[in-house]
Amino acid sequence: MNVYRKVLLVQLIMFSVFFVMGGYTIIEHFFRADYPWINFILLGLLLAAGVYGFQMYRKKDDRVCVITQKEVSLIRYLLYGYFLFYVLDIILPSVVPSIDRNLLAIVTGIILMGIAVYGIILQLRILKVK
Repeated sequence: MNVYRKVLLVQLIMFSVFFVMGGYTIIEHFFRADYPWINFILLGLLLAAGVYGFQMYRKKDDRVCVITQKEVSLIRYLLYGYFLFYVLDIILPSVVPSIDRNLLAIVTGIILMGIAVYGIILQLRILKVK
């Protein structure tokens, strides 16, 4: 399947933002009380990445990369997995009040960052090879 290279670059930015959000899950849990302005840092990073991704997408770049169906499916499963663990991080403390929130924040943050790193590596491999 042919995909514009700029679409893959935007997906690379997206997975990079996912990595930051996974780290933020851990940092926010431990430092939210001491540093209430930490939410604005993430918001600023998200806005900057969004503007940068939009500018990259609007660039005139007609280069095409070939991507296999297996890679498309893998990217889709990575996105589903990220969504699942992010939602679990939000919902589990209210459903299971006895859950250790420190452990939950650390485990889900590491899993989210791992999914994001795998997505970044996959995108770089697609961009480099093809």
